Amino acid sequence: MKKKGLIVLIYVAVIVIVFGGFGLAILTKNILPIYLVFGFFFLLSILSLPLYFKKFRKEYERQEKMDTDEVIEEINNQRAYNKLEYDVQQVRNVVQLWKKSSKGDIIKGLLFLFFFLGCCAGFVICMSLGYTIWGFVCFGLGAGEIILALIVVKFLETSSLRLKKGRTYTKSTATVLGCTMSSQSSTGTRNHTNIRNITYKVFLNNKRIAYSKEYYTIGEKVDINIDTKNPKRIMILGKHEDIFDIEENEF
Repeated sequence: MKKKGLIVLIYVAVIVIVFGGFGLAILTKNILPIYLVFGFFFLLSILSLPLYFKKFRKEYERQEKMDTDEVIEEINNQRAYNKLEYDVQQVRNVVQLWKKSSKGDIIKGLLFLFFFLGCCAGFVICMSLGYTIWGFVCFGLGAGEIILALIVVKFLETSSLRLKKGRTYTKSTATVLGCTMSSQSSTGTRNHTNIRNITYKVFLNNKRIAYSKEYYTIGEKVDINIDTKNPKRIMILGKHEDIFDIEENEF
């Protein structure tokens, strides 16, 4: 109750400051109070950054000790504010994906990032200089790159999650070296987010990669189907059950 009361008090103070600044500007016919209001909030946001980064780092270190599926379950089970936990989970997933990626994937990722930033810079520069058409060209290239990347990821996920008709597959066993989130959908409000429809990118031994709706921990063995014509296309069938472990449990 005290926390809710403090939040309400902060909102009231913000409203009073904003309307007070605009009121003074109208009464004095001077725009200076408005500048002071915006300057106050800008200074306040700058001063609050160290505190936010401290909380962010603390939450990141806490999530580092948990599996991805545990973090997602915890975020979804929270009924109140979970924006910080959600943001940390997103950053942590990018870091994990970066660490597990090959040198080739890292180079492609950097080229993707630099091209996108170049398109953003080109859009701003062209629009500021009055070259509207070239500005929209840069914007279209940047947006097209994002859409193309989403299509490629979706294609890779679908080809790994579903068996393709007319193809022959070889059954095998693989060891999980890592598991990160590949894609997701989310619902909720500005302060609370629920993560839904998760697809995981599973890194297997022998530099093999598959996609799954189920989360796997490092060291787990899984049964897989390998496309005979395209060995890079792999489908995870489920956890591998060792017959010797089953017989031991029966006794």
